[in-house]
Amino acid sequence: MIKFRFSLFALLGVLLLVSFSRCQKEEDLAPVPTPEALDTRLKDIYEQSNFAGFSVSVVKQGEIAFQKSYGQADVDQGVDLTNQTAMNIASISKLFIGVALMNVVEQGKITLETDINDVLPFTVTNPHSPETPIQVKHLITHTSGIIDDEGTYFSNYSILASEDLSSPMAQRLQSELGVKTDGKVLSLEEFIQAYLTPSGSLYRSTNFGEYATGSTYSYSNIGSALAAYIIEIVTGKPFDEYTQEVIFEPLQMNSTAWKLTQIDRSQVSYQYWDRDNPIPFYTIATYPDGSLVTSIEDLTNFMLEMMKGQSGQSEFLLSKASYQTLFSQKLDTRLPGLPEREANYGVFWVWSTSGRIGHTGGDLGSSAFLGFDPTTQSGSILIINTNTDEAGNGAQERVAEIIRAYKSFERVK
Repeated sequence: MIKFRFSLFALLGVLLLVSFSRCQKEEDLAPVPTPEALDTRLKDIYEQSNFAGFSVSVVKQGEIAFQKSYGQADVDQGVDLTNQTAMNIASISKLFIGVALMNVVEQGKITLETDINDVLPFTVTNPHSPETPIQVKHLITHTSGIIDDEGTYFSNYSILASEDLSSPMAQRLQSELGVKTDGKVLSLEEFIQAYLTPSGSLYRSTNFGEYATGSTYSYSNIGSALAAYIIEIVTGKPFDEYTQEVIFEPLQMNSTAWKLTQIDRSQVSYQYWDRDNPIPFYTIATYPDGSLVTSIEDLTNFMLEMMKGQSGQSEFLLSKASYQTLFSQKLDTRLPGLPEREANYGVFWVWSTSGRIGHTGGDLGSSAFLGFDPTTQSGSILIINTNTDEAGNGAQERVAEIIRAYKSFERVK
């Protein structure tokens, strides 16, 4: 059996590299001037790939210029992927933490300068930097010092009880990553407390970096989940319910949910290791950091609202001042650890060195890209229901080809 080489951290680097960089040969490629040309190009790429399916959306000057899905949501049953099919968007989920967080900031419940221990019912302190408080601003910029232990992180995944545990991918998840199989996980509060407090069952001093809080960038899923838990505390509502109320319902995101129990499973795409190997549906304790399932249609509506808010043209979800805070760059200097192609951070929103704003996402059997140019008010989204690290048939190059194609179309005026 081939062992998993999957790493959330390695995959994140691959996605950032593909998403935020321009291929050196891009200028040599044939332009993609029309929706029809883009459709033809994407169909060709799909046929050359080993992906089960993917969805693409392109926005120009604040309007949808292209939106289409390719391949299948369920290969075994021959179910086509559509623009309404919910797919896992992995770490793009964090952008929704950001909007919800600014909602509670706007209400005066917390500020970005709030010491998290002024809110939490337990104390979280970096043992290597106990004199420096962790503030909300550190969570949103990945400078809190909280480190994701990958073994612990995967062990908090659990395959849903209704899934076939004898399938090849279910067997691999169990034997190689230690994923549980009863569909049960700790609550968000329980996991955070277990991982970050000295009396917790998952606590180690190595769960924190050996540097002062705020001094170094280190991408943290668990730190992001902590931000979502703080929203739970100050609102008195579970995070999934709160985001349903303040984001999904106002934007009519009807094909969007944090948990698979909250959505018609027949409307959700399987995630695939490659086109022949579906990954069983699973749940995770720290669901706000990367478990949102949504359709390309819903996610595009979200991006359109974010683009309007960033340009000062909307107060639909947040005030103009809150939108400005959501996107304004928070790092005063370039910190150690910040990836080369990232320039700065808003409230979870990544500013790339190319000037685009967005986020990427990667999880078991899913990859996603969202970004827009605030100057041209153009943007694009790609959601793939297949692992892009080891899917075969030059998977990473296929991803790059898709991105080059739709960005070429995006730039055509």
